[in-house]
Amino acid sequence: MRWLALETTGELVSVAVWDAERKGVVAEVSASAYQTLTQRLPDLVQATLRQAQTDFSDLALIAVSLGPGSFTSVRVGLAFAKGLAMALDKPIVGAPTLEALAMAASGVEGGLVVPVLPSRPSKPTEVYAAFFCVRDGKLQQDGDDFACDFSELVRRLQGRSEPVITFAGVLPVGAMAMLSSLCAVKTVALPLTPQLPRATFVAQAAWQRWQRHPQPDDPIRLVPRYVLPSSAEERLGVRVSLRAPTEGEGQQ
Repeated sequence: MRWLALETTGELVSVAVWDAERKGVVAEVSASAYQTLTQRLPDLVQATLRQAQTDFSDLALIAVSLGPGSFTSVRVGLAFAKGLAMALDKPIVGAPTLEALAMAASGVEGGLVVPVLPSRPSKPTEVYAAFFCVRDGKLQQDGDDFACDFSELVRRLQGRSEPVITFAGVLPVGAMAMLSSLCAVKTVALPLTPQLPRATFVAQAAWQRWQRHPQPDDPIRLVPRYVLPSSAEERLGVRVSLRAPTEGEGQQ
């Protein structure tokens, strides 16, 4: 049973074919397609399928990263995945980007896994982040995804009870200096190299969700996880809600 996974939340886009029975990646293709995502994504999908010697008819499920991330890239990737799932009559499962990144980390029992990603170029020390407790070998998210300055994140972590903090993802410039106070009171594990979101992580997170609840998402109700307002919303001073419609809405 092969799944197609899409990760389009940042500058590096990736597509993977994942074997759900063997729980391993068959093929993964990555490319920098931030400004050309709409044009390049179909070609990346085709290239990944060829590398995996897999046809669209062989796919059992479409998995897609939901964000947070680049406002436009998240929207383009999710729209593509929805259209593909409906055209192929395949189920779709959305995977929150930070959850997928956290699952790729090696957390310590009783500790905390903290995935972080840069939020926007205009604020180089601001990050998207989330807290995942490690309980009985499984990750349990504590609270919602959020965005804040990395120094504020360190302050929040100092008040947590977990003795071990494992970071995953991409730390901002100057993070080591800001982490010095946290390292004095906690055991802190950092990624050796920047760990960008990948389609393989999305497939793994989607598979975990499927094990807990083997039901696909409704492609109409599946929406991105936008933690921050878009640049247009900030400029105009408005906030657009992208919540899923409730039953009966829009009917006369």
